[in-house]
Amino acid sequence: MQVLNRLKMELSNQEYFTDEQYIQFWFKNNLFGIMCAGTKKTKRIKQDYSRMDIVIGNKSQGNLQIMTVAEYQRMIKRIFQYLYEEYGITVNLQNLKFSEMEINCTFELKEEFYKYHRVLRLMMFNLPKSFKKLGQISGINKKAQRLESETFYRGNSSTEVKIYDKKKHLEQTIQFRLEKNIMRIEFILKKSQKIKEVFKSTLVSDLTDEKINQFYYQQFTRLFEKPYRKWQIENGNQLKNMITYHKGKNKRYWKSNLLRECSNKEQLDQIPLLLDVKNLLAQAKALDKDGHYQRVAKGILEQSNYNDVYLQNDSDKAEEIIIRVHGAYENYLKGIRLVSASYSAICGETA
Repeated sequence: MQVLNRLKMELSNQEYFTDEQYIQFWFKNNLFGIMCAGTKKTKRIKQDYSRMDIVIGNKSQGNLQIMTVAEYQRMIKRIFQYLYEEYGITVNLQNLKFSEMEINCTFELKEEFYKYHRVLRLMMFNLPKSFKKLGQISGINKKAQRLESETFYRGNSSTEVKIYDKKKHLEQTIQFRLEKNIMRIEFILKKSQKIKEVFKSTLVSDLTDEKINQFYYQQFTRLFEKPYRKWQIENGNQLKNMITYHKGKNKRYWKSNLLRECSNKEQLDQIPLLLDVKNLLAQAKALDKDGHYQRVAKGILEQSNYNDVYLQNDSDKAEEIIIRVHGAYENYLKGIRLVSASYSAICGETA
């Protein structure tokens, strides 16, 4: 269930440099991607360097296809054999190191990606403060008169989190069209120091499927699931207080006033205060002491027809995302290697 899509790595012990003070070359190849190498003179010594960006995938489906670490390493050997036969370049495989890694989980959604924008914005907002500004890329649908979210990202100098519409990405980059809706959640380790901190090594030979899957699952739980559960508790208490406040202020119109406050606050803050009417109903039921819950619930649902953003089952969408990632990890533990058509895999992509 592993997907390794792209590799950006440091090469060593190459046998292609001259005695000139500076030489550099780069080339792009359909077999692997881009290679850049050279040597330059520093203040004291001449320093060799080289980098390679390996793109894993095919022309028809891009990097949607899955690959285990063992398959990935065999592919690298084939590429280096090609470099030797075609260009006379020799690379020491034992010293091959990662300089950047993308580790992701890709899965099918029940609905179109843009309909998850309130949930995803909330989840990205809940990330730790060490992650800086939240970025968002949206498409423009003139016909429907709406913005359609395609990508959310947030990070810092060493790590970035990205959630994006993989279906749309494949359509835009390689014109590959899928009938199903696909989401990809990605953790990017941007520096070799961070890779070493996480995996205790930057060597390609030390990478395993187990390490990748455990890291991804732990990060998803720590960064997304636990903060969301904490938010649910805090938000429940906040909704209880709002019900009590608006009931005390106006017993007749408290439902419409409460929903209006939730809507206004979300417009101003761009973060949901009320994610789903079910959340409000749960707190109304918890506060019911007189056996009037059914009547209260009917009134809330009637008012929600004027605020139908709360009737889109967004709390179910949050649970759907969490369940999908749990399912991918459980399948890995069971030794199930999923076919690409199921689009459910925890992936190690290096870039």
